[in-house]
Amino acid sequence: MSDRPGQSAVHVGTRGSALALAQTQRVIAKLSLVHPELAFLPTVIKTEGDLDKTSPLTEIGGRGVFTAGVQEALADGRVDIAVHSAKDLPPREPRGLVLAAFPEREDPRDVLVSRHGVGLADLPACPRIGTSSRRRALQVRLARPDAEIVELRGNIDTRLRKATGDDLDAIVLAAAGIVRIGRSHQATEWLPLDRFLPAPGQGALAVEARTEDRRMRALLAAIDNPCVSTALMAERAFLDALGAGCTTPLGAHVHEKDGRWTFRAMLGDDVGERVEWIEVPIDPAAPEQAAVLAAAELLGRFGQKRPWAEGSAASGLVNDGVIAGQRQAAERTNGNFDFEVDRDRDPLDGLRVVVTRPREQAGSLVDALRRRGAEPIELPTIRIVPARDRIHLTGALLTAVDGGHDWIAFTSVNAVRASAEALRGAGRAGLGAGRVRIAVVGGRTADAVTDQGGRVDIVADPATAEGLVGRMVESGIVGKRILYPHGDLASDVLPRRLIEAGAVVDAVEAYRTEWETEQRSDAVAAITTGNVDIVTFASPSSIRAMLAVLAGSVDGLASARVVCIGPVTANAARALGVRVDAVADDASLDGILSAVTDQSRSIGRRRERSAAH
Repeated sequence: MSDRPGQSAVHVGTRGSALALAQTQRVIAKLSLVHPELAFLPTVIKTEGDLDKTSPLTEIGGRGVFTAGVQEALADGRVDIAVHSAKDLPPREPRGLVLAAFPEREDPRDVLVSRHGVGLADLPACPRIGTSSRRRALQVRLARPDAEIVELRGNIDTRLRKATGDDLDAIVLAAAGIVRIGRSHQATEWLPLDRFLPAPGQGALAVEARTEDRRMRALLAAIDNPCVSTALMAERAFLDALGAGCTTPLGAHVHEKDGRWTFRAMLGDDVGERVEWIEVPIDPAAPEQAAVLAAAELLGRFGQKRPWAEGSAASGLVNDGVIAGQRQAAERTNGNFDFEVDRDRDPLDGLRVVVTRPREQAGSLVDALRRRGAEPIELPTIRIVPARDRIHLTGALLTAVDGGHDWIAFTSVNAVRASAEALRGAGRAGLGAGRVRIAVVGGRTADAVTDQGGRVDIVADPATAEGLVGRMVESGIVGKRILYPHGDLASDVLPRRLIEAGAVVDAVEAYRTEWETEQRSDAVAAITTGNVDIVTFASPSSIRAMLAVLAGSVDGLASARVVCIGPVTANAARALGVRVDAVADDASLDGILSAVTDQSRSIGRRRERSAAH
């Protein structure tokens, strides 16, 4: 650090791209608020990735190609600290350097930018899609097997310009980049995290210092975000434990909700023909542990042994009792232990669980059950179809996002998805368009809004229509105009209570629910003969449809445990004469699995007693 007249100057190393400079200015703004007595001066350092803008990243070094030059400048004293995109950093720090702060994380998702103005599913046949990432290429091919992947290099402006040319149908890039340079309106689809996992650290900023420079490390500690640091510790530990090269497609993301931390990761083979996924709970006090075990499990599925050498950080985590620590973390989260290290201890092992969700919504729950050793039986009882008057829905939504409404209120994931699809069909960027505020019932609906590019202003607690009305009344809705997109079977409780509270409500049908007419006869037979352990229901309509399948009799459900998602579904089940054994008040995947797990333990005790007699 050198002195200047009037102020001490801190030289901040950065790349010279528009995005890197924008990110550095964000860090400088945070530091200046905490240390106004210092002058933080950006210092541009050229990296190999900046000098060679044509060669594929896998040929010039992959991860680290955009950071090594800046790290060298920090190590030799040309700069005092360095700002990086966390996803560009290799998993291990060079000797003498330390990551001293992770100050923020922007949206970690990938986005699609298309000259056709549509999402991935609606691109023309055999689309040409640009990306330099093997991870993105693999996940794109899983969603669009007909896609041709084109190597894409250049800074963010160059790539966005190529997205509008005739040579490509679309490109895929990080949402954080276009958000930070003010170009998020160009995204035509925000790719969901359940199918497009980001790179470890994607969206996060990392600030680096010299290990022995205690003054700079103390200075940076003031802007560290503990939640971001916890997530990055796990994601970087996963990357380190894999020992993967730059050609290996891999992704990782840590999600925290209501104090529960979840680590999700994917690993593909180098030729992009196979991919494996895993989801585990993590202990925020020791986030690296679950990530290291997840890496070992994924490698095991590919028939590979753990890649770390004895004495490495990853090896130490295992040797210091990580497995026991992971089991203790699982116990603290009600046994929600998705990791397959000790399969015979998982209470779901061997249980037959019926999933009645619509086919397009059942995948994540079915996969999670299967990872836990259960046998999921898919028996969709309903299907979601478009609204009768989609023009009316689109017109109402356009009015809302253009300022004609103060709020949009959502009570279901289906309404969120239908609304976002309608807006994209009208050329808008999903729920990210406009400045209308959004209120939702439940965390799962909130996640759906976020996945569609929107920002949630209110989440009902409790997760009921009454709870949502209460929260909205607190915000002041007298005379406010509220758009309520809903399903054809939705209750009138929400609009009626909002009107009673003084709001003006425009209710519009967003989707319809129909009973599924084609049923698996083997699945129905398994229920009626008592050959299933648990049946899950996510909506009142799914229960009514199931009773229709069972010829109106609840007897077919008598031998199974019934788990309902949410109090509304549970009350509807009881009103129809169905015994409810458990209610998942949290509609997230973790909440559902927790309720199912609780019931599985009772089933296990019942089986043990039967075997004893």
